[in-house]
Amino acid sequence: MDNPDTARRLDPEQLDPDALNPRTYHRVIGPALKIAANVAAKRGHPTLHDDMPAMLALVEMVTRLADLFTEHYPAAAKEEPMLEHAATGACVMVFQQAKMAADAIGQCLAALETAYRQLYEHEVLDEARPFIAMAWEHLDDEQREEAEKCLTQATERTIAAIEAWQTQVH
Repeated sequence: MDNPDTARRLDPEQLDPDALNPRTYHRVIGPALKIAANVAAKRGHPTLHDDMPAMLALVEMVTRLADLFTEHYPAAAKEEPMLEHAATGACVMVFQQAKMAADAIGQCLAALETAYRQLYEHEVLDEARPFIAMAWEHLDDEQREEAEKCLTQATERTIAAIEAWQTQVH
């Protein structure tokens, strides 16, 4: 979700979950989606779509993992035109799984984009980034369990930082 205008222009119906190569999906979206959903469930949200902090953690993880993929595999990244929209695509998948209408998905994407931009501008997400970087290293070494532990820490720290920031702002 780099650019808010891009997120709004993307038609949820046009974002194909199969648009990424399975190996890329397995490194960039799959692990983050699994962990965000698990953490949301532990927080009392049986579906990820209604836990805004967990959704924002998902956006942050997928955004950072996509950046790391691009940094480490620039040639492969060029072959993945949807990689720059991976976070938006992951959110759309969550919303579609929740059986949301396309117009509602568009509204939710816009709200997530606005919230993510605020968190980014206020440096709320910085504490989780080292854990995402460690997760990337583990994913790159095919150490999925260790990667998931790091992503769980990243998600929990992101959620805690968001909730602390919200308390300060309100």
